Amino acid sequence: MVEHLASTRMNRFESGVASDEAPKNTSFHSRSASLLSGSVNMDYSQFLQKPDELLRLPCFGGKSVCDDQRTYRLRNTLPPGWYQFRKSGRYLAVEGCTPPDLDAWKLPRVTGYVMNGRLVTNDSRACLFGLPEDEDLPKFAPVSARKWFDGHLLYGGLEFETETEIKVREAFEEEHSIDGIKGVTPALAHVFLLEFTQRELAREAERRAREETERQRQVAALARWQETLEGRISLALSHTGAELISWRRHSGHQAVVRYRIAGHRFECVIDTESLQIVDAGICLSGADEELNLSSLPSAVREAVVSGQLHVLRNV
Repeated sequence: MVEHLASTRMNRFESGVASDEAPKNTSFHSRSASLLSGSVNMDYSQFLQKPDELLRLPCFGGKSVCDDQRTYRLRNTLPPGWYQFRKSGRYLAVEGCTPPDLDAWKLPRVTGYVMNGRLVTNDSRACLFGLPEDEDLPKFAPVSARKWFDGHLLYGGLEFETETEIKVREAFEEEHSIDGIKGVTPALAHVFLLEFTQRELAREAERRAREETERQRQVAALARWQETLEGRISLALSHTGAELISWRRHSGHQAVVRYRIAGHRFECVIDTESLQIVDAGICLSGADEELNLSSLPSAVREAVVSGQLHVLRNV
């Protein structure tokens, strides 16, 4: 039996059948070699930048831009806008501004209403880039936007407005409520509230500005009046609680002043330059000129309290 098997194997080896059943080489190097020699090849050139390739991309401020493939770095900070770039090593070189090119990209569309440069939708509120610079959009007008690959929103244009937007605009202008208007979305209602609040705040700011202007005007007028002779006389008397009744000029640089203090009326003569007392109108034992219009009422009050008041000028 053993001799028969050995003979059979020898015959198969000699006839070439043994080559089909030879043990296969399963080493790592042999498998790698077979993969490298196969039909699937990796093209690494797709990861390399093409020299001098031009790109038209939006910039949202900062030192980077992006497209649907990757984010590119810039050497300098750019203001928001569309630019043409040239690939230059690890950075993009700015070649200049370019018109928007939204139609060249497949971007998701978003609709809403614009308020203070932001797009308000039913569930979000975000900054809207690319708004017209030479005109203001109508209030409560629906607009469309495109969402860029990094999430920023780009202005697409005005949408056709319905009767709902028209009625909301009329309600705002007439300062009516929008509770009875049908079809008002959460976004439209939110924009209406924001616009209404902003208008009220602007009116309040205007009112306060007018009041402040009037206050400053009155302060300036009071300052000018206090520089006049009547203003100086009134201010000097008020320092001691006296009240100016009237005054009149008298012989050159003098004036006769009538004033009230402690329910009594008095009259004196002053020097119009210094407001020094020329004639106190009461007995001061010859010390009239030692007082001025600011100190005379105190002396009069003291004389009334002490019972030593002697009036020399009848009022």
